[in-house]
Amino acid sequence: MNAPRESGAASTARCLLDLRDGESAVIRANNDRKSTEMGLFPGARVEMFRNRKSERSVIIAADDARFLISRAIAQKVEIAT
Repeated sequence: MNAPRESGAASTARCLLDLRDGESAVIRANNDRKSTEMGLFPGARVEMFRNRKSERSVIIAADDARFLISRAIAQKVEIAT
């Protein structure tokens, strides 16, 4: 019998890059200090405006602000939908 799988965030974790244009989510965790200071902190609701795999950055909104975030940083921001 297999041991029960731990309910880790690795299997269900989503990041900003998983959002499609027009989708919104709440930030669960963000280990990038600079983007946290800009307003992308846990509990903040964000909306994806533009997410194109061919582009280096994504455009998101948090409150009244719009941000151009690199794909590398967006991958570090964990979300809950």
